[in-house]
Amino acid sequence: MTTIAIETTATPAAVTVTGTEVFIPLNKLKKHPNNARKTPHSEASIEAKAASIHAKGILQNLVVEPELDAHGAATGFYLVSIGEGRRLAQLLRVKREQIKKTEPIRCVIDTVNDASEISLDENVTREDLSPADQFERFRELAETRGWGAEEIAARFGVTAPVVRQRMRWVQSAPS
Repeated sequence: MTTIAIETTATPAAVTVTGTEVFIPLNKLKKHPNNARKTPHSEASIEAKAASIHAKGILQNLVVEPELDAHGAATGFYLVSIGEGRRLAQLLRVKREQIKKTEPIRCVIDTVNDASEISLDENVTREDLSPADQFERFRELAETRGWGAEEIAARFGVTAPVVRQRMRWVQSAPS
């Protein structure tokens, strides 16, 4: 995969090769109108993503395509096909003054796949971590890194009481 940086003044016309990894300023990213998710993300979901990104950065690239005007010319913006929740979490971090609105966001250009299809695919084929696995990982972090419930909660966007409850569940679960 090729990686390049895009300056805040760059236009998408120069970068349209599918699979190219680019860094695009946050304020140049927009929700794709063909995004499969029409029901807004919950505040809790965006809060959790923002906490995770603050602690670890964005772990998965956003997938974007250049926005084109009615004449097919690049507008200078990119439409987010995959990763809208991560974009919203970053906007929350801007609001909290943790990052600037021009924060470079790692994205992959995709001008081949249908945006509505890949957006649907990402959301339908995903499988959440089972509660037992999640609880076990919390315990492991507490033991191996010495993190308390507050640190774990801050890094994963949940509350400390939830972490403590889940860790107790693991301890009381039959082997």
